[in-house]
Amino acid sequence: MKYDITFHPSWWHENAGVDFTQDFFDEPEYRMECDIKMRKALYDHFGEYGIGEKNPVKRPLLGTDLLAAGYLLSELMGCGIVYEADNSPQVICRNLDEDEIEEVTAPDLKCSDVWKRTQKQIDYMLDKYGRVETYVNLQGIQNIAMDLMGQEVMVAYYTAEEEVNGLLSEITKMSIDVGRKFKALSNDISGGVTAIVRQTRPEVYLTSNCSVEMVSNDLYEKFLLPYDQQMADAFGSFGVHHCGKSMEHVVEGYSKIKGLDFAEVGAFSDMKAVRRALPGVFLNARYSPVRLMNATGEEVMEEVRALVEDGAENGGLISVSCVGLDKNISDDKIKYFLEACRRIEL
Repeated sequence: MKYDITFHPSWWHENAGVDFTQDFFDEPEYRMECDIKMRKALYDHFGEYGIGEKNPVKRPLLGTDLLAAGYLLSELMGCGIVYEADNSPQVICRNLDEDEIEEVTAPDLKCSDVWKRTQKQIDYMLDKYGRVETYVNLQGIQNIAMDLMGQEVMVAYYTAEEEVNGLLSEITKMSIDVGRKFKALSNDISGGVTAIVRQTRPEVYLTSNCSVEMVSNDLYEKFLLPYDQQMADAFGSFGVHHCGKSMEHVVEGYSKIKGLDFAEVGAFSDMKAVRRALPGVFLNARYSPVRLMNATGEEVMEEVRALVEDGAENGGLISVSCVGLDKNISDDKIKYFLEACRRIEL
């Protein structure tokens, strides 16, 4: 069975000496140097579980598959970004109202200063290394809408349907434009959303539906499903990342996406209900890093085994990951999770 761990920037800052300043995201050589340190740190801590690399070499990567840090697509839509040494880039919400969103349009990437910074990196790596691995977080449509409107997007669903649909349409257009740029470089582009997808369904376009936890299935189907379907149609193999606690409450809507190949199921979701609704879809079950902080080794073993048993289909189509591990969790605790995963046979 495939399994994976992903760390919060504070862990990398503490254990690999990496600063997640703007240079990490905008300067390819600095990022590649940090990437080598990060993969070596993984090996030093957890190499016995097949995690990390003893002698890593440079990877010409845009973004990183060792974090889950969504910011670029929101920046393309006009949001400001704050960088911190031990944290992911923080998006500054534009706090647009219902009238202002009527003026929002998808950027012309050829004219976007934000994209020009990105293209500069791409051109540099293509010229020097001949290829680019793209692991930029592919932020979901509503996630980006909330970076533009904040919580007011939830009100707009009821008070400004036409305007909010216009906004979601422009965000989708931008997301497809960017996704196609990345797909032209590599077929494996979703590692910046969740690293496990690279081991399981590397060809999938994985959208980050973190904030869909906040809406009902009816709202999802009315406002968001059409745009997820547009992206599924554009990219063929499609996936949803739902890190909320109750994926089952919108799984009926997800089941209507034609082309859905992969779904990441948030910790504490009802895995049995999700599996019933999504036959034939590869599921990645998330195990809670907060739970891991407090659980015994025996509890972790039982809980991981239950996730696998409840989510598997015909002895397969299941993986497990623990994401967001910070500097406060011990290696021993993390090894509880890794050992539990290693012992499970499908």
